[in-house]
Amino acid sequence: MLLTASGLNTPPTFRKPYPRISSKAAGRSSMRFRQLLGLLAVASLSFVSATDPDQGVGPIVWAKDSVGPYIDHSSDATLYDESTFTAEKASYLPLRYDLPPTAASVVQERHDRVRGKDAQTSLKSIQAPMRQESMAERAEREKRLRAVRRGFEHAWQGYRRYAWGHDEVQPVSGSAKDSLNGWGATLVDSLDTLLIMGFDREFDEAVEWIRTSLVMNKDPQMQLPFFETGIRYLGGFLSAYDLSGEQVLLDKAEELGDYMLNAFQFGAFPTGRVAVDPKSNPQQHMFVLAEIGTIQVEFTRLSKLTGNPVYKEKALKVIDVMNKIKTQLPGLYPSQVGDGGTGYSSYYATIGGGADSFYEYLLKEWILLDGKNNELRDMFLSAVDTIEKYMVCRPESGSHEYAIIGTINSADKQIDPQMEHLACFMGGSLAMSAKYFDRPQDLVLARQVAEACFFSYRHSSTGLGPESIRFPAFSSDGKVFKVDPDTFYSRYVSAQQYILRPEAIEALWILYRTTGEKKYQDQAWEMFQSLERSCRTDIAYSGLLNVNTPKSHDDKMESFFLAETMKYFYLIFSTPDVISLDNFVLNTEAHPIRRT
Repeated sequence: MLLTASGLNTPPTFRKPYPRISSKAAGRSSMRFRQLLGLLAVASLSFVSATDPDQGVGPIVWAKDSVGPYIDHSSDATLYDESTFTAEKASYLPLRYDLPPTAASVVQERHDRVRGKDAQTSLKSIQAPMRQESMAERAEREKRLRAVRRGFEHAWQGYRRYAWGHDEVQPVSGSAKDSLNGWGATLVDSLDTLLIMGFDREFDEAVEWIRTSLVMNKDPQMQLPFFETGIRYLGGFLSAYDLSGEQVLLDKAEELGDYMLNAFQFGAFPTGRVAVDPKSNPQQHMFVLAEIGTIQVEFTRLSKLTGNPVYKEKALKVIDVMNKIKTQLPGLYPSQVGDGGTGYSSYYATIGGGADSFYEYLLKEWILLDGKNNELRDMFLSAVDTIEKYMVCRPESGSHEYAIIGTINSADKQIDPQMEHLACFMGGSLAMSAKYFDRPQDLVLARQVAEACFFSYRHSSTGLGPESIRFPAFSSDGKVFKVDPDTFYSRYVSAQQYILRPEAIEALWILYRTTGEKKYQDQAWEMFQSLERSCRTDIAYSGLLNVNTPKSHDDKMESFFLAETMKYFYLIFSTPDVISLDNFVLNTEAHPIRRT
């Protein structure tokens, strides 16, 4: 059911998206006109002054994987046809609301906010200086940027057509799905991506739905997932407010923040489920590490914007309690902890699922607090030191081109040489750590982890990375692993699904912004082309049941695909002033939070 401009729920009467059409069908004359426009656009770059062009970097030669045969996706033909894009756009639904055109002054304000207007920090810059691009380099980068933007637009229009106001669209069947509170997760999660890519009318339409249709307390007893509600909805509201100044978004953030405070009523740690009605909140004794440690960025920003310190106080209390816990592995904790626990031994430590964003937020909260909380810095660096000492696994060849971060038993220090896709985020965190804390060894490991994540993409049949990669141990402690000469990782013992995750492209984007190396743009483009080839459907984009089985669509597109994956692909081809790392902290859902 779709909400129309009149506010009534009526059955959809529109047709499925138009089929792809050929250039010939689009008309020879119109194609010639588009070609002429394209030539004029490229030629016009030569008239840009030497001081005016967007900054970029030149090509860097980089070695391909040396572990054995692989499918090289980097030279595949361009996948985009302007006639196809024109046909798709012609089938888009009109806006559901009678909204006036977005004023030029509003568009300019949003443009400036995306580029860091009013951001403030006393920390040093970590973005690498970019040298001036050549005309050809700029043309290549902007071609890639446009392709990503069109891909996002295709997915957004599929959501608008088939699932407006619902949490997700099912990209194969065209059904709507409510799996995250039924509050329009994809819509809220995509708000800042719409602004960053310049979809102002679409943003206005989404905000109008929030203003007129989003009711978060209609079921006060509903058990809301604290973690996902915080990173997707609260983070989405806060970021979109920072980039637009739309008051209704801050109002919704404050309302939701008050509901989420109910999760703290039993102790220092928030419960994994929370209800609007405080009497409906379940008590809890064991807590997932990532769930209690992934609210600090959002609650700190909410306190800053509202002037109410309670959110920040609750969030930082979690850190204070965790810092007092003693563990066998300094700085690393089990994935489940107890409120009031004082120490842990004989546990497994990971930077994958259940733990990942706890460590991510130690650094990001330190940045958001402008480096004024030494506890956060010390906890993060302690964790990184332990990871580098005990958890890094390398190939038997002795190559230092790539490495993975395994899972460790705290008692005997035995390593399981497997790494989840989720853990790829650490490549980005280590790159920022290297810059902020003058730790060159962190940058070395950041590159190696990102390279392993990229190799997991390159060595699959589709060019997309699996949910986890596992290797047979070569050494008795697991710190050296065997590489399959044909497939890189061991396919039959790895989780081979691909659910459109963002962590690998996230690491490449941060490494590109902190080093300026074009290598990371080229790797990202190879990954994006694989995504287009295997995951694009007539409606949106679908995950895969198996990365080695092309078109094995799972009929799922989680909201994070538009919030994170497509955003990172766009940002890596943008100019460095767009969501600069020196102006924003991105939460774990890739929502940019302005540093002030």
